[in-house]
Amino acid sequence: MKIAGIIAEYNPFHTGHAYHIQKTCEKSGADHIICVMSGNFTQRGEPAIWDKWERARAALLGGASLVLELPFAYATQSAEGFAEGGIAILGGLNCVEVLSFGAESADPGALSQAAEVLCSEPDHFKAVLRDGLESGLSFPVARARALACCLPETDAATWQQPNNILAIEYLKAIVRQKSALRPLPVVRAGGGYAESALTPGFSSARAIRAAIKDGKALYRRYIPNSETLPALEPVFSEALFPFVMFQLRRMAAADIGKIYGITEGLEYRICEAAKKATDYNDLLTSIASKRYPNSRIQRALLHCLFGITKQQMSMLRNAPLYARVLGVRKDATGLLSCLSEKSSIPIVTRASEFPENPLLDMDILATDIYSLLTKKIAPGKRDFTQRLLII
Repeated sequence: MKIAGIIAEYNPFHTGHAYHIQKTCEKSGADHIICVMSGNFTQRGEPAIWDKWERARAALLGGASLVLELPFAYATQSAEGFAEGGIAILGGLNCVEVLSFGAESADPGALSQAAEVLCSEPDHFKAVLRDGLESGLSFPVARARALACCLPETDAATWQQPNNILAIEYLKAIVRQKSALRPLPVVRAGGGYAESALTPGFSSARAIRAAIKDGKALYRRYIPNSETLPALEPVFSEALFPFVMFQLRRMAAADIGKIYGITEGLEYRICEAAKKATDYNDLLTSIASKRYPNSRIQRALLHCLFGITKQQMSMLRNAPLYARVLGVRKDATGLLSCLSEKSSIPIVTRASEFPENPLLDMDILATDIYSLLTKKIAPGKRDFTQRLLII
């Protein structure tokens, strides 16, 4: 039995994701696909448009064999932390041979070279990166320029493309963790990651979310098995505003300064913005700058909401890892037995039967907070009442 792994957000699961699963099976010869998927909050510090069980269900219907949850402490990190958690889980299963990921670049050699530069950080790279940061560039832009200087056959734009950024981080994590996973890049098809409007063929998750927000039923064309979608109320970042403001207005600047992701006096910008902001977008734009892009600010605000300090995040990322199963296909239930036999990390199918673990406790809290973000507030502690999805 050959198994390939994918790390994703599926926010929401769309035709491009189904295409990726199909191509992964074709290129790797895999019998099964195991997906490690973000829970109820995403890498950009936003709530997922639908909860983790609905997104896992969509992935199973779209070709995944089994879906695991990427813990909150990794899912809400920058690309490096996101990749670190996903690779550690797939590697810990001891039965996944291939890691498949989307990339804008069709040259796997260039991706590997970029990962090597970032792992070794030669002096020339450090110097160019430092100059870029000192000139006021954001870290992603400064890093892309430094990479292009070390890899003259490429340009900075190549290393600023979102899927390439994640691809490099996957490769770095494989090297650093001495993982046996074999990388398999699949060239992204259709609309670009940052496209905000629906495009013919494949479209980006961002454009699909925008269409859902605007009430455009056309988005269903891009959702596999859309006829089976339940009547779910979508969740958007704006729903976080009153909860985030409650936290910020009760915290002193010194307290905000202890939160994970807050550096270089950013707490003072946040404090000032929290005094005046009238909505979530106003709060973001008041804090964000060329040096601090929206994604970084959103992650920082989310960690403020959860009260996660730098010290606590360090503890979370050193906590014992596990594989939390959200759902499995009926024709792949044998995978659970395979995982139980081979995995070096615990396989969790019921939260109530797993010993206390700060990583899992944070995921349970994340579900409880997410349940407050819809107009009709959902019951709490769903992680203990939701049955394992079997599709």
